[in-house]
Amino acid sequence: MKRVFVLAACVLAIYGVRLALRPSAPGAIQTNASSPVAPPDTAAVRGRLVYEKYGCVVCHGNEGKGGFANPNAETDDKVPGVTYVAEGYTRPELRRKILDGLATVGKKNGQGSRPPYRMPGWAGVMSDAESADLVEYLWSLLPKKAGGDTWR
Repeated sequence: MKRVFVLAACVLAIYGVRLALRPSAPGAIQTNASSPVAPPDTAAVRGRLVYEKYGCVVCHGNEGKGGFANPNAETDDKVPGVTYVAEGYTRPELRRKILDGLATVGKKNGQGSRPPYRMPGWAGVMSDAESADLVEYLWSLLPKKAGGDTWR
């Protein structure tokens, strides 16, 4: 009986320590005492958060410049950057590419092995609003040119 009591006391003590050490519940982040942080207010800003949330940053880079190694990929053995996607796609085409992904990646050397990395499709995972915001973020990466068009 004494062993049961000691064992129960140990279990309760461990449980109490765990409760005492657990982090407090998250609260609202505030910039000052009277105003909470506002949510991102533009599609491009929200799109940057989507870019990070879904891990696009891991392969395409922090600023969308690419460079992650993808051996034997036709894109110089690297995952391509996304800073110029606005030049190659319309917004609806880019959104479709994000949702469908890229099943295969072209080989630099036809006799070589298949490149190990490809872009996954995000249909059914990413919401419509997230994919639209991501497109706007990717659009914002296109370097501004003198006299360049923004009609797409």
